[in-house]
Amino acid sequence: MVYDNLVPFSFTKNGIFYFERRVPTDVLRHYDTRKISYSLRTRSAQVATTRARRAADQLDEYWYYLRCKDAELPGKHRLRMTSSSAQAAPEVAVGDAVLLSEAVLLIVTEN
Repeated sequence: MVYDNLVPFSFTKNGIFYFERRVPTDVLRHYDTRKISYSLRTRSAQVATTRARRAADQLDEYWYYLRCKDAELPGKHRLRMTSSSAQAAPEVAVGDAVLLSEAVLLIVTEN
């Protein structure tokens, strides 16, 4: 295994380029390994550079998403409920529901 400084985040083994990147400690709990490593399936340094940079950019973007998702936001308690929590609310039976026209009649007759 020879690390290649010309191709970012890569090393060569038997002439084939491999991508390798350590998982940052702040997002490590989302992974079951400390290092991401796989074959770039090329012997060309130019192709390996393109593929390695693309993979690194995708990981950086995903890690940014994980960091933002896990971040404690000021005023987070004021955010609207998500669709998953809205589905968790108890459903009202159709027979028990008040129609809009009935509600308007109740308001009009009270005034």
